[in-house]
Amino acid sequence: MDKKHFFLLFRTGFLWTLVLFSFLLFAQTDEWEKELEEKPKLSISKSQPNTDSSWEADLEKDLLEQERRDKGSEGARGTTSPVQSNNQINRSAQNLMMDVSAAIDIVGAWDRNKPRGTGERIDNKMDVRTAEFGFTGAVDQWMRANFLGAAHGENGQYFFEVHEAWVQFPFLPFNTSLKVGQMFLDIGRLNKVHSHDRPFTMTPIVHEKFLGWESAMDTGAEFSILFPWKFITQELVIGATNGKKWGHAHNEGVQKNNPLSYAHLKHFYYFGNNWGTQFGFSGVRYEPTTDRRNERYLYGADAVLRWNQSNLREVLIQGEFWYQQEIFPSAIDPVTLQSSKAPSNHQWGSYLFLDFKFHQLWSVGFRYDYFTDKSLVDQNGKPAKNAIEAQSLQTTFHSSEFGKVRASVERRFIQDYSKTNFEEVREYRMYFQAIAILGSHPAHSY
Repeated sequence: MDKKHFFLLFRTGFLWTLVLFSFLLFAQTDEWEKELEEKPKLSISKSQPNTDSSWEADLEKDLLEQERRDKGSEGARGTTSPVQSNNQINRSAQNLMMDVSAAIDIVGAWDRNKPRGTGERIDNKMDVRTAEFGFTGAVDQWMRANFLGAAHGENGQYFFEVHEAWVQFPFLPFNTSLKVGQMFLDIGRLNKVHSHDRPFTMTPIVHEKFLGWESAMDTGAEFSILFPWKFITQELVIGATNGKKWGHAHNEGVQKNNPLSYAHLKHFYYFGNNWGTQFGFSGVRYEPTTDRRNERYLYGADAVLRWNQSNLREVLIQGEFWYQQEIFPSAIDPVTLQSSKAPSNHQWGSYLFLDFKFHQLWSVGFRYDYFTDKSLVDQNGKPAKNAIEAQSLQTTFHSSEFGKVRASVERRFIQDYSKTNFEEVREYRMYFQAIAILGSHPAHSY
């Protein structure tokens, strides 16, 4: 056999092999497709109800089963429905799935000149500033609740108090919600943030002067509405509380004739590339005395600009401005019976904070504080020059989102020419802070 006949025979055999293989493949595919088509028909025929059975009999059977389960759960605790099928969730068990958290805030302070102790939180020592524990979660499909208790050291003693105890209805119509109970007032940037969650150790001077070293809290109601705009996220918060206390207090305060009222208009805008900003404006009316003789009006503006890269790097710029006016009643001359308008007090202040997280574990920050009282006068009755100015540097080690260690140093310049001595004072302070959070800590707003 020559080479030509060999290749011809080889090609003929190869073609017949392909034909045979294709025939076998199509034959098997046809059988597989037939089986695939028969399976759905079989499953459908099995799932079809028995037409011979009566629907009345099925209904009677379901009613008897429901009555049996009703008698089985009668008198039992922990059920919200007389009948619970296997796929229903026990509401009492669901309420146990709330978030439980505890926070420890340890702060140490040192002033090289003198121990302070007057108007300061830490008196040249290491102290547990606050120890908080709380419970938060959904009560049911309509209501959420939050309880937060705290113990803090003060003059060598620890006092326990309820910081927050409120219920919220977050799913009201037209994007509205209602909160009732004791709460931190939703004004400014820091007032709703607890001291251990703030990005710095000590409270800004203007916040401490107007709202307290931690936050202004009271018992009342707070209504909020989220507007339906698409180009910017805007929320309006309106609240009214008893007005009995202002700032930090160990009792419910003094009875007032009129409630405290406040409003906070907040805006959020996302620029893109992980840049976002939130800014707002606040207004508060408050009566510090019982006889309605004094009225305080507090106006504020807050803003934050943030850039974040997967929690690895972050840039934070935050600031607040506050202005307070206190109006006194008119004075009446007992001889002439003529009234004269009493002068009002004017105070204002601000702070600006910059923080740069250059590493997943480390960040550095700088804060500038300023406060002045325009109502102070000297011995001659002329306006007295006064101001409190501070600059602070800090370094923070972020062990995780649940732990932080922070060290900071502050230079404070106090100027007050309404006094006859020590008109200008310079202080240098150092702070150390360790924060530990246990459990599921609720997230804060942007």
